[in-house]
Amino acid sequence: MCRKTRKQARGASLTERDNTYKVQTAANPSQTNSAGVDQDGTDYSYFAEVTFGDKDTPLYMLLDTGAGTTWVMGPDCTSAACTTHNSFGPKDSSTLKVAKGTMNLQYGSGSVMGSYATDSVKIAGLELSMTIGIANTTSDQFSSFPMDGILGLSRQSGDYPNFLETLVTSKALKDNVFGMDLNRASDGPNTGEINFGAPDTSRYSGDLTYTSVTQNNLDDWAIMLENVGVGTKQSGISGKSAYIDSGTSYIFGPPADVIKFHELIPDSATTDNSTFTVPCSTTSPVTFTFSGVTYSVSSKDWVGPEVNGVCTSNIFGVSVVDKNSWLVGDTFLKNVYVVFDVDKNRVGFAPKKAATSTATSTSSSSGGPTPIQSSTTQSSLPNSSSSSSSSSSSSSTIPITGSSTTLEAPSNTISTGSSQTSGTSAASSMAGLDGHETPKPTGTAASQTAGASSTTTSGTSHTKYSISTVLAVIAALALFS
Repeated sequence: MCRKTRKQARGASLTERDNTYKVQTAANPSQTNSAGVDQDGTDYSYFAEVTFGDKDTPLYMLLDTGAGTTWVMGPDCTSAACTTHNSFGPKDSSTLKVAKGTMNLQYGSGSVMGSYATDSVKIAGLELSMTIGIANTTSDQFSSFPMDGILGLSRQSGDYPNFLETLVTSKALKDNVFGMDLNRASDGPNTGEINFGAPDTSRYSGDLTYTSVTQNNLDDWAIMLENVGVGTKQSGISGKSAYIDSGTSYIFGPPADVIKFHELIPDSATTDNSTFTVPCSTTSPVTFTFSGVTYSVSSKDWVGPEVNGVCTSNIFGVSVVDKNSWLVGDTFLKNVYVVFDVDKNRVGFAPKKAATSTATSTSSSSGGPTPIQSSTTQSSLPNSSSSSSSSSSSSSTIPITGSSTTLEAPSNTISTGSSQTSGTSAASSMAGLDGHETPKPTGTAASQTAGASSTTTSGTSHTKYSISTVLAVIAALALFS
């Protein structure tokens, strides 16, 4: 079922915005400081309702552990994406205060520009006063997804304290941790949730096993990968950083590693060393090993649907973060309960229990997005398939990746920043996978408010992978088209 969501006008200054995004609404969590994690019905994007300002304006915010910047679409934005999304700005809250600086985020296949403002942000029973970006220009790619902005959940620092820094400073929680359980659309009712302050022990089996964040990646949720395999076979891939990113739909690894992994799968094939086909009858799980514990990824998530007699692996040979790192997204996270421990700089996993609770439709606040409780998982998003999840999406579906730096995949349409690598993909092309976010230093708040000698506080001197980069992917994984 699909209905329009509409922002109800609360005054002449607010514009009604209609859209046909489908939202698979999550059940109401019972644990304190928790919120349901909605999704688009394709397993591509996971988001929660967050309210802003003294009028509690609700917006759908992408939950992105690969991004540090939190921003929303502003009312003055006339970009195509903004005209179909809800917004928040000065006229929506009497407590909003304009902040110094200019937000100018660049991505491999898109950009977000705007200003900064400080106001209250509420999620999961928590209320924080923080500075967010108010976008006045966004890339058109955002038109394809329900979210109205990005809630940055990485440790990356920017012009102002990020969400996690603000949370720690507030001392609202005894333990600064958050756990996530992402729902697989094909499993039925959405029971996904995010838990702040403590993990939901009812969501996983056994004990959580933690892995420390790598010392050279303390701004990101990057941990050491010990092995990758399929079934009972292991590739021997080890000593690589794995960036755990809830804002990335699939899994990406260095081409040499991904080739080695697919050699374990009988009759797998590739024509470009980035996109691989596998037998559609494959049912073996993929395995990832962290801190001596091996976790299984269901074939529901890593084997794509049959298209023209073949199936595509959702593990791609693309060096998104750097040449030696993996980007591990929702294909993996749908199979585990994950905890991000801010205090101890570590990430924990445990095998997820099968969902047993029943999702309930929740009504949003007046003037906000109307959640759509759907009994089906067919997405109405542009260019999306009628399949039930990202692992069973058709060739025209659009993946989301939160990524950084240049891409190393030999596809005939992948931009690598200053150059372009040519080649023939497994079937058509893999486009728009460059998710490098490089905020421009012009007019940064730090230089204006703190007299800093450097204006690169948000980072031209370091990379910021993200899916704030939902814009990053967005040109569509047109396999077998």
